[in-house]
Amino acid sequence: MLASLVRPRRIHSAYGPSWTGTAGANDVTIVQGGVGPEAARKVAAALAADSDVIASIGFAGGLAPGLVPGDLILPATVLWEEGEIVRRYVVHDAVLGRVRAALQSELGWRPIRGNLFSSPTILAGTAAKRRTGEQRGAIAVEMEAAALAEHAAERGVVFVALRVILDPVDLSLEGLPPGLTASWTVRARLLTIPSVWPLLATLRRHVAVAATALTRGVRVALPALRPP
Repeated sequence: MLASLVRPRRIHSAYGPSWTGTAGANDVTIVQGGVGPEAARKVAAALAADSDVIASIGFAGGLAPGLVPGDLILPATVLWEEGEIVRRYVVHDAVLGRVRAALQSELGWRPIRGNLFSSPTILAGTAAKRRTGEQRGAIAVEMEAAALAEHAAERGVVFVALRVILDPVDLSLEGLPPGLTASWTVRARLLTIPSVWPLLATLRRHVAVAATALTRGVRVALPALRPP
């Protein structure tokens, strides 16, 4: 992501590693968050009060058939659940249109536009992915966008999510141990579990593809992000 900024500069943040720079005519601050809604809420609390666009950028899991690692998702709506209520944030059409036009013009890409489901937990199994996609009418899932979308709505600023598919709907992550996203100890233990090695090798290949696509997409999208 830092490759998307002109003259990036490391700054102090109340939450975590952060940088500032420019992308086109936009002043941009990147805050490196963790995984999950609580981490996203901490990031939201650290954002500058004068921000006029908030973007959630990163990987996502596929919920719809046909999506492959590296596919760029530019969702029109972010969905999440609060108790038995489904909440939604609808991204302004003009904002989506500018980003889509920039990606198509400069990269020849047509980002996939559909609903993004923001889950409080990891959807690991293929059956759970398919069921969630069908029930929520969503094409992809991640864990942070809902918290940032809520923050943006409360502030009255534009929110956009730009996500790249990492694990397609037919790839199960059930072999990964719990606590993987929060503990380096758990991650290190993966090296001692031979049964997980094939999945790790697959994810490593997917990460390389998805990270390259995300870097190229963000470099084009950031200059196009501005309020309607």
